[in-house]
Amino acid sequence: MTWQDLLKEMENFDVMLWGEEHDDGIGHIAQIEFFKKFSDKFPSALSLEMLEKDQQMLVNEYSSGYIPEKQFLEGIRLWKNFQTDYLPLVKIAKESYSPIICANPPRRYVNAIARKGIIAYMDFGNEAHYFLPEAYTLGLYQSETYLAKLRSMFQSSHTSGAKGIPSPESMILAQYMWDQGMAESVSRESFRSGRKILHINGRFHSDEEGGLTFRLRKMGLKVLVVSVFPEGKEENANFSKIADFVILTNGR
Repeated sequence: MTWQDLLKEMENFDVMLWGEEHDDGIGHIAQIEFFKKFSDKFPSALSLEMLEKDQQMLVNEYSSGYIPEKQFLEGIRLWKNFQTDYLPLVKIAKESYSPIICANPPRRYVNAIARKGIIAYMDFGNEAHYFLPEAYTLGLYQSETYLAKLRSMFQSSHTSGAKGIPSPESMILAQYMWDQGMAESVSRESFRSGRKILHINGRFHSDEEGGLTFRLRKMGLKVLVVSVFPEGKEENANFSKIADFVILTNGR
C-alpha cells in the first residue's frame, strides 16, 4: 500500500483511528508525514488522546494565534515526548486551519474513578462535569471482547486484599471513562463540522475493535482503524483482526 491508497480508502469514512505505541519513534515520523497528506486532501480535524479537555481553550488560543508557542507549552500538561512527537502534528493542524481536539477527560478524574469507582462522580464539582462523559454512558456501549481483555489485564495485576490497590472493576470503569470521553470528543466534532478526523491514541483503545472503535461505530460514525507497531512484535497475529490497516515499523 501507499499513503495514497490509505487516503483513497478514507474517502468512504468519517474518522481514522491511528493506534500507536507511544514510544515508537519511527511510527511518530510516519504519522507526521501522513497527517501532512491527510490535511492537504481533506477538510480535516486533528484529535489527540495526549491533550485533555480542560486544555481546549489554551489550544484554541494557540491555534488562532492569540498566544505564542512558548506560552502554549508552558500552560499545558505535557507528555514527555509531546514537543518531539505531537507538537509537529499540532503545528500542521494550525497551519492548515484544522480544528485541534483535546480528546481526553482530565486524568485526575479518571484516576478518581479508578480509586473509588462510579461513586467518585458524587465528589466532582459542577465545573468538572463539563469535561466528563455522563456516568450512565460509561457502560452504555460495552464490547464483550474488550471487557474480557480488560478483566484479564487488571485482574492479573491486582493483588487481592492489598490496601490501596484499585479493584479491577473500578479500573475498568476508568478505562471506559477514557474511551467514552474520547468518543464523545470525536463524534461531536464530526457531527458539528463534517470534517474528516484523524484521531491518535494508544492502540489498545482501537485495536481489535477496542473500546473507542466500538463506541464510535455504535454512535453511527464510519471508522477506519490503523494500527502501527514495530515489526516482529505480533508477527504471528491475524492482522485482519487487529485493524483495517497495519503498518509495521522497523523498531524503536
